[in-house]
Amino acid sequence: MGATKRKMVIVSLLCGLGYMMYSVDRMVMSSTVGMVAKQFGLNKAQSGLVLSSFFYGFIALLFIGGLLSDKWTGKPVVIAGLVLFSFATGMTGLATGLTSMLIYRIITGLGEGAFWSAATLEVANVTSQQQRTKIMSLYWSGYPIGGFIGTFLGANLAPIWGWQASFFVACVLGLVIALLYGIMVKHDKQELASAAKLATERKNEEKVSVWQVLRYPSVWMLSIYYLVLLSGWWILLLWAPTFLGNVKQMGAAEGGTIASFLGISGAVGGYILGVLCDKGNLSRKKSILLWITFVSGILMALLALSLPTWLTIILIFALGFFGYPITPVILSITSQVVPKEMVGTATGPVMNIGMIAGGVSPVLAGAFSDKYGMTQVWWIAGIVMIISCVFLFFKVEEQVN
Repeated sequence: MGATKRKMVIVSLLCGLGYMMYSVDRMVMSSTVGMVAKQFGLNKAQSGLVLSSFFYGFIALLFIGGLLSDKWTGKPVVIAGLVLFSFATGMTGLATGLTSMLIYRIITGLGEGAFWSAATLEVANVTSQQQRTKIMSLYWSGYPIGGFIGTFLGANLAPIWGWQASFFVACVLGLVIALLYGIMVKHDKQELASAAKLATERKNEEKVSVWQVLRYPSVWMLSIYYLVLLSGWWILLLWAPTFLGNVKQMGAAEGGTIASFLGISGAVGGYILGVLCDKGNLSRKKSILLWITFVSGILMALLALSLPTWLTIILIFALGFFGYPITPVILSITSQVVPKEMVGTATGPVMNIGMIAGGVSPVLAGAFSDKYGMTQVWWIAGIVMIISCVFLFFKVEEQVN
């Protein structure tokens, strides 16, 4: 294996593992929030705030992380982000109440925001245009895999050793990956100069495209679609173990383990649906996105019915398979609705407007479930996801470059 290919493999693998830990942290919180709430006397609304709080830090550093990466290259920002969110994950296990818990979760989000933008840049810098889509898909697969590990870890370790233990384990794993990145990834002077040149070119492009991208209705339709879709999807990801425990009467270990299946099928679905999308034009991708969104909403609503455990498991597997791949599909579509030089800028509003849902809907879901019950929340989340399909019927067309 040549030096260039070896570096591509190392960077992509370690960034993928970092992305996995980023997801592990989020889902450990999801699977242990019931135990946390019991210890600190939190109601559902407060628990929802705990689940959402990392989003506030995440959004705050998402853009700043990209700017820092342009200035210093992605490596130090990747390491700093990993160390920060891993350390804050460990500190979460030392929280003594709601206030300290929220502080640690927001700091976790700050680290995740810095890491995500820098890691994406690092992977892009070591891959060619021909191999980038495939490598990025493999990098992205760390997210659903991390969802499986985090949910499973919290559900099975926490009942035995306490909810704090799950956060300590996640902290150590994240710090190990940061250490490996520091040791194994080396950028020589030529690579640093090349990265600086690319950063300058991106900045020059952004001075024009940051305004021009606002002219494209397709970008706004996709942004609104993603916001509405994630308003339901984040309820599933962050409240699933609690839902299975409260509504399906499952124990913490059983409910958390079943919820973790979302990540397994999500990784498989991401690859299969990605291949189907790559074989077609924009119209094919829009059709796939429309159908997987509609099916995900239906599956979400069906989970609220009184079902045997085996059927609940099948629905969870199907939800992960169709729901998790929505993000890479929408990123692929976004890249086709603006000129090539605007792709990076166009991705920003789509992703960040969508991410606003993560800071709002889990909190509202918690407050609503306190008053009306978690079953009603699930019905509403499924309906909201179905409604998001409406925005895909508006003008979303390919930009001919």
